[in-house]
Amino acid sequence: MVENSLIYDLVLMEADRVQAYRYKSMDLYYKNPFGEMVPIGEAYGAEVERLVENIFKKRKMRYFVTFTEAIDLQDDLKPSSLKLMRFFCRHMNYGNIVKNYGIRDIQIATSMNTNFVSKAIVELCKNDVIRFKVEKGRRTYMVNPVFFYKGTMKRIFKCMRSYNEYPKRNDHPVKAKEVKDTIF
Repeated sequence: MVENSLIYDLVLMEADRVQAYRYKSMDLYYKNPFGEMVPIGEAYGAEVERLVENIFKKRKMRYFVTFTEAIDLQDDLKPSSLKLMRFFCRHMNYGNIVKNYGIRDIQIATSMNTNFVSKAIVELCKNDVIRFKVEKGRRTYMVNPVFFYKGTMKRIFKCMRSYNEYPKRNDHPVKAKEVKDTIF
């Protein structure tokens, strides 16, 4: 354990030195009396080079943000709707998308009765927590980024624009402008 941390410290020190001189090569050099850079050692092995690359790599910060409106909303939701909302938040990708889930898939994943799943979707649509599109019998859900957001801070406004492209649903899970007789 001590050996590994010593090697890691040496790698970090060497990485700092290389970055300070901004050498493209990871080979070791020294300056001779004539002012020339002379190589004295070759670059690291492949494993160490990957480690050094990971040290220098800038990591994108990704977030899962819950806004205060969501906390207030959770107090008013029924338990089945709250469970379904947490399911969507847990399974959404970056950009708040939950793809290819039918009602039966959600019912199996949450162990809820199909009737409760349907009613929970209606309640979440009514409160504009989720919107969805139907493609070939499969639904693509999107969680409202005003309540929850998963992704980088730079893309939150793009996510809000794409949420507005999803059809708004009324009390029945059909498009607000469609006839109410349509079954979902």
